[in-house]
Amino acid sequence: MRKYISQLFCLCAGLSLAWSVMAQPINGFHTNKGVFNDFPASTVTIINPGTNPDVGSIDDRNFGGAAGANRHDILASRDLGATNATLPTAQGFTMSTTLTLSDLSNSPRKEAGLRINNPATGDVLFIINSDAGEIVAFGGGAPFHSFGAGATGYVPGTPITMSLRYDPPGLVDATKGLITYSVNYPTRGLNTSFSGLFGNIEGGPGNDYTFGIYGQGRGADANDFLHLDFANLSASLVPEPASLGLISIGALALISRRRSAR
Repeated sequence: MRKYISQLFCLCAGLSLAWSVMAQPINGFHTNKGVFNDFPASTVTIINPGTNPDVGSIDDRNFGGAAGANRHDILASRDLGATNATLPTAQGFTMSTTLTLSDLSNSPRKEAGLRINNPATGDVLFIINSDAGEIVAFGGGAPFHSFGAGATGYVPGTPITMSLRYDPPGLVDATKGLITYSVNYPTRGLNTSFSGLFGNIEGGPGNDYTFGIYGQGRGADANDFLHLDFANLSASLVPEPASLGLISIGALALISRRRSAR
């Protein structure tokens, strides 16, 4: 009996080690300055300690001009903020932060929020913006949902807590991932969430996706600015169903072997 207990322990330990290596935790955030850089002469200041949870800011000013925008991302990392974490469709995650978007002029648009990036499938955005006051999610095969706009939407200069959870195919639905957007916005008395399945052929954000927060916009004139404060930016991974199944199957197989050997 001791032999089988020892084998079960070794198997579970080995599988747990394999899982921990495969799904290294989110342990920081990496700055991606100038993803869009239509105003390269603007003054950009980004505070990102690179920890998880994190607190910091994105400030871009002196960028008035014609059409275009500057965009800066701060994306989840598994190497203490050195690089972006690149994940497969089968890997889920959760992320949340409290954002405050400030500016001098609400028009032209400044926006900020949570995002999943993948050029192949399109980006998933969960955002607030200054001109229309929207609190809205869309893109990348994920379901559209509006939490408010205009008189019932976002007011620049006020804090809003936004959360996003992605459950990959196999956890909730066999072939489609589930995404959940949540908002806690005391200024509007808004505390609610929405869940829906991905509608694209990938059933999720696609392989090699990244995720995090961002700020984007342009100024009305040289005095205009975009300032984004973020507090308690935190993220963690949702285990892959295939990996969980592997651990369960391995343990069950060894238990079954022990029973048949009686």
